[in-house]
Amino acid sequence: MSGLMISLRPNEKFLVNGALLSNGPKRGQICVEGENVNILRLCDALHPKDVNSPVSRLYFRVQTVLSGDSKAEDSDKRVQEEFASLIHVFDNTRLSKTLETGLEAWNSGRLYSTLCRLKPLLSVESEMLAHLENLPVLEAAE
Repeated sequence: MSGLMISLRPNEKFLVNGALLSNGPKRGQICVEGENVNILRLCDALHPKDVNSPVSRLYFRVQTVLSGDSKAEDSDKRVQEEFASLIHVFDNTRLSKTLETGLEAWNSGRLYSTLCRLKPLLSVESEMLAHLENLPVLEAAE
């Protein structure tokens, strides 16, 4: 069987081709069989106010395509550039393979898979940025 199998928590909300749907009071599973069906679970959605870093910008850009708010053709060049930049930053780390897999998913039109590859990087990036904020500031020599 091909398609996407989604396990839903009680009362979980999700978008299907831009329509907001909600699971009932019990756990459930749905199998989406078909081409060109875009699904975004709201627990996977990033709020615009949380878009404040390179990974979150890329994640949000892909999310807007998945939610139907923008078209893949209009976002493709920027998504390619952002992936290339992040792959360069994380070169020779375990995260570069994750990014390469995300880019392959994007190029194949598998938008949900693209988000699944990017989502763990949000917390990694957040930890890295928090660590940088805690570094002492060096005074410039006069």
